[in-house]
Amino acid sequence: MSAAPPLRIGVVGCGYQGTLLAQAVARTKTLRVTACVDPDLRVAAELADRSRHEHSFGSLDELLRHDLVDAVIVATPHQSLRDAAVTAILAGKHALVDKPAGVNEAEAADIERALVGTGVLCMPGYSLRFVEAHRRVHELIVAGAVGEVQAVTAGIGWQPLTDWRASPHTGGGALLYLGSHMVDAVLAVVRDEPQEVYADAAFSGDTGADETVGFQVRFREGAVAQCLATQATDEWFDYLNVYGREGHVGLSASYWLQYTLQVSSRTLGAYEQPTTICPRLTDDPIMLMLVPEVEEFGRAIAEDREPAVTMRDARRVLRVLDAALLSARTREPVQLESTSRRR
Repeated sequence: MSAAPPLRIGVVGCGYQGTLLAQAVARTKTLRVTACVDPDLRVAAELADRSRHEHSFGSLDELLRHDLVDAVIVATPHQSLRDAAVTAILAGKHALVDKPAGVNEAEAADIERALVGTGVLCMPGYSLRFVEAHRRVHELIVAGAVGEVQAVTAGIGWQPLTDWRASPHTGGGALLYLGSHMVDAVLAVVRDEPQEVYADAAFSGDTGADETVGFQVRFREGAVAQCLATQATDEWFDYLNVYGREGHVGLSASYWLQYTLQVSSRTLGAYEQPTTICPRLTDDPIMLMLVPEVEEFGRAIAEDREPAVTMRDARRVLRVLDAALLSARTREPVQLESTSRRR
């Protein structure tokens, strides 16, 4: 039998992230970029040319008038993610939508509602989930390395953000741009509903965007997470520590995507003594996380199943981020309802 033809992909948003995702698609055998969309038609045409395809458009509506794509990758600034995703979904196109999939939970809920009855798939692009170190942490927690999770510490930081990433009006700021990855990682390991968020923050005097936010998340069954997101450091950092009565699993990186894991566990014999794990190191983010991400998107479509990251996951992240910003501004804890009660 002959192999199925590659899934035809339209890249919507041809800036930095869209270009990286197009390069990731080019390294797969099951997906192919067939069109590029950007308000700056010159930029769309340049990426289409680099992707070895001639079709470029200034808007998603223009692309959808033609039978050129089976799915889209939406890599626009945050304030445009929801509208592009909904437009594609209602046109019957599958969508990989870059994180955080919207600027608040209400926008993620709009995407969920658009999916109802369409038969298409939407996957939020939480690419750090596909980094080997993050996958190993999740696998160890599922295997029972720490027992029931009791406490989590997590942090993520980078240099000061620029252009649209620096403005709250376009979905910028430390929480949405960086903290969304962190909260997704925390929720993936705790696997319980967040119940209360209490935050403090420093805001930019120029843009009003959050620069540094520290917050606590209390979960329904009693676990507590202490979280920090900042755009006020001189280098990348990312850490996640998960503690339970049976052990500890943690990862840390003080250089872009170069992680070290620490594991100690009373339940997994291989880790009875504290163990350091150094996953394969690479400075190629495309192969490290974006190729596995787009391949999972393609497999989920081919197998007609939910992807590894769902819109419910995106809603839960944004619900926590919404609460953290509200708490930081009011200086009061914010109580949360579960996503199942808010449908």
